Amino acid sequence: MPGRPPKEKAFRNLFESILPAAFEACMRAWVQSLAESVKGQVVAFDGKALRGALRKGFGRSALHQVHAWVGAQHLLLAKEAVEGAPEEGAAIRAMLEALHLEGAIVTMDAGNTAQETAQKVLDSKADYVITLKANRKKFYLGVRGFFEAAEADGFAGVRVRHQQTRDHGHGRDEVRDVWAVPASALGEIAAHWPGLQSVVMIRRTRVLADGKVQHWTHFYLSSLPPRVKHLADVIREHWSVENGLHWILDVQMREDDCTIRNQHSATNFALVRRMALMLLKRDTTTDRGVRGKQKKAGWDNDYLLHLLTRGMTENEAI
Repeated sequence: MPGRPPKEKAFRNLFESILPAAFEACMRAWVQSLAESVKGQVVAFDGKALRGALRKGFGRSALHQVHAWVGAQHLLLAKEAVEGAPEEGAAIRAMLEALHLEGAIVTMDAGNTAQETAQKVLDSKADYVITLKANRKKFYLGVRGFFEAAEADGFAGVRVRHQQTRDHGHGRDEVRDVWAVPASALGEIAAHWPGLQSVVMIRRTRVLADGKVQHWTHFYLSSLPPRVKHLADVIREHWSVENGLHWILDVQMREDDCTIRNQHSATNFALVRRMALMLLKRDTTTDRGVRGKQKKAGWDNDYLLHLLTRGMTENEAI
């Protein structure tokens, strides 16, 4: 009836009928109109499962998506749906070909550590900082063995740069030691990795409120020069994709509680949710968090209209 909002079935039919690829193309065009230059900025690639979207009881695992996130701009440059984590690498390489990332710093976790992907980053005229773990066994053992031997010898004869930072919060203290060395220090094994200029080791030591001490050691490969402070900052900024995107989607927007069964609907609704998140995070007219802005948009039609027309306002400013 006129004057009444559409019923749930109307929205269900709408989201089922939209072709995800076409909707994704519209989203990318909109994002490109908002995006500023990414030169010198971190573009973090990472995957996320929509655990509530498709249950195993329906013969399918959770819907999985790969994101390209620019934390400095609160902007999701692109996303790709994949079957699961093993397919992330191919999706990232396709995204690297489609996006304009000249001068950016691409970061990825260990699941996407591959020479082919690193070369795609270089082909895009960007740089990379990639986590190295035991899934790349031979190279990982070589890097770990190098740092263990060099540290035991006090890094004698090795051109190394070191940084130590201390953080306190949430009832715990953490010390982060970062070492960066030129890739040439590894010898001939460095030649097997395209564009490799520096190798990084980070050791985190955390002291909890009950006195318990925890240790972690991480290794990274980068096409950037071995400037330790810059590399340490880039590595920490990678986690903005978890804190600024995935955590908010899960905790504040309760994405995993959204049990949509149709794959088209789940993919399209996930895209709408991400577009809404970008609008909320990029709005600076209020000090409220994402949840508070959501509530304000529900209560205040003027604020809702401000959010929905923000894209046009930014385009005019550009």
